[in-house]
Amino acid sequence: MPEFVMKPNLPDPPTGYRYLDFLGGASRLVQENVCRGCFMNLTERHLPDILAPVYDDGVITVRQDAEWAVPGFMVVGVRPHIGALDEMDLPLVERLARVTHFVRRAMRERLGLTAVQMYQEEKLDRPHFHLWMLPLWPATMAAHDINPRIYESNIARYLTLFTLDSHEPEIRRCADEVRDFLTEVPELGADTRA
Repeated sequence: MPEFVMKPNLPDPPTGYRYLDFLGGASRLVQENVCRGCFMNLTERHLPDILAPVYDDGVITVRQDAEWAVPGFMVVGVRPHIGALDEMDLPLVERLARVTHFVRRAMRERLGLTAVQMYQEEKLDRPHFHLWMLPLWPATMAAHDINPRIYESNIARYLTLFTLDSHEPEIRRCADEVRDFLTEVPELGADTRA
């Protein structure tokens, strides 16, 4: 039976507000119109350290997913409030592709991942561009009969198989490995050391 993430029983948010949940930290009450990306950019010094960027060039960030405790679950995001890929200028799109390329190489070469699913969701409300890079850990996939094919997928269940209490050291190890790899890539030209 999978371990499900237990959220604290919080009172209903006041009208016009909602909660944002973060790995290793308390839920935050925010105004409904505030997107997660902007909130994280504005308050990142107050977020749990497990969410510190492994890469940050001032425009593009890469960090562990803010909610799901899957080790190596990297999110490539942009600091400006941009909702979709087509709203970016081409130099940013090209830079984003370059960063994503090297994150994927780090996941293959340092984490040993042969399969990663990438998702880019455009939310209807409060969109803020980000690209999920979800590692498919073979042993977990096999042990829980997880089907990765999108149209037959039980990936939502896969996300619940990882908890911060059980996987925090592995999350930190993966982040360190990705950070170290990206720091050594001259084409990125940014110091990503924490």
